[in-house]
Amino acid sequence: MGMAARAGRAIARASGPVTSLLLACACAGLHPPSTAPTPCWPRFPYQSGWLGADGAFSVPLSPTRSVWLFGDTFVGSPEQTDRVGASFVHNSIGVSTCDGERFDVRYVWGRAQDGAPRAFLERGDERWWWLFGGFVHGGRLYLGLLELEKSEPHGPLSLGFRSVGTALARIDDPRAEPESWRPEILPLTRSAEAMPLSALVIDGAHLFLFAFVDRGDGRSPRILLRLPLARLEDGGDLGAALETFGEDGTWLPGFAPSRARILMDDDATEMSVRYHAEIRKWIALYNYPDARGFPKTSPSDAIYARSADRLEGPWSPRRLVFRVPELASDRQPPADRNTGCYAAKEQPGFSLPGSLTFTYVCNLFAGTGEDPWGILQRLQHRMDLYRPIAAAISVPAPADGPEAR
Repeated sequence: MGMAARAGRAIARASGPVTSLLLACACAGLHPPSTAPTPCWPRFPYQSGWLGADGAFSVPLSPTRSVWLFGDTFVGSPEQTDRVGASFVHNSIGVSTCDGERFDVRYVWGRAQDGAPRAFLERGDERWWWLFGGFVHGGRLYLGLLELEKSEPHGPLSLGFRSVGTALARIDDPRAEPESWRPEILPLTRSAEAMPLSALVIDGAHLFLFAFVDRGDGRSPRILLRLPLARLEDGGDLGAALETFGEDGTWLPGFAPSRARILMDDDATEMSVRYHAEIRKWIALYNYPDARGFPKTSPSDAIYARSADRLEGPWSPRRLVFRVPELASDRQPPADRNTGCYAAKEQPGFSLPGSLTFTYVCNLFAGTGEDPWGILQRLQHRMDLYRPIAAAISVPAPADGPEAR
């Protein structure tokens, strides 16, 4: 769901609302299984006008309830059977429940005074939020917010937007229905250099924030920052309390990405990082489509894991743990040649002992010189596209040896 990870976006060089629509992604993936592996298996049906959304971060609110954070979302009428004429908003959420017998999800987005669909969290001023993970601390829910604005096309994918900062949204009573939430925005950073939202992890007395570095060439290696949990209670601007894990292995005061140690030198803008007691290791899970040369060069179908004893690392070489079936060369029928897949991350409330449940997103995107309007037309009518896909693997053993390619 992140900036560079949205390599699957159909890129338009026009301006206005239709341009934003063309930046939407499409999951060219499997239908939710007719027989779920477990009663609480995550699946995302089109219902109540929700016609698909990008990415998926989940935050457990209780043993039976989770909030799901989605990016760019299509919203139409409840009876709509395609996306033609649907509205497009930059984020929505879902609240899922499962009592051990059935997984249910209710989708929520905002409404303007005239009833028109709006993002669940609006930024205004021709800027918007993408939702980037979250956590619960002290009974409050915190959501990561990546702030974006329109820009001239740039980078290897000619992306027509850029990130300008990050923040956390604090919700005091996540037990209430989302329509009554009144989030308080706590600023984190005002920078396009690095975005500390790739993964948010509480460990000990700190919130650890993995950040992707936007190098401007399509690359996004990861660094690490931290914030004292006690600082969250005060609210306000959190940026001054950030610390950066430096090149010399010490914590530096402030937000200093140019002096940070690169913990993972491959590419991913969003991932999961979770401690697995079975192997007494932290596991990072992620993928990245590597769209350079697309569509002449096929995007990567690899999902990787790394492990570490400590969040600061050292992190093991990446290990191939899953190949995305939507990109299989022998798939029947063959995948749309404009398909790429990304946004893999573990969903912490849904992994059973010894296993790791995760979601990923598959996407249609226009290559250099291709007409993005044609991509949009396919997206509007292909209702097997554009929603998160769930999968599971055994907890990976710690990686050894050379890095997987």
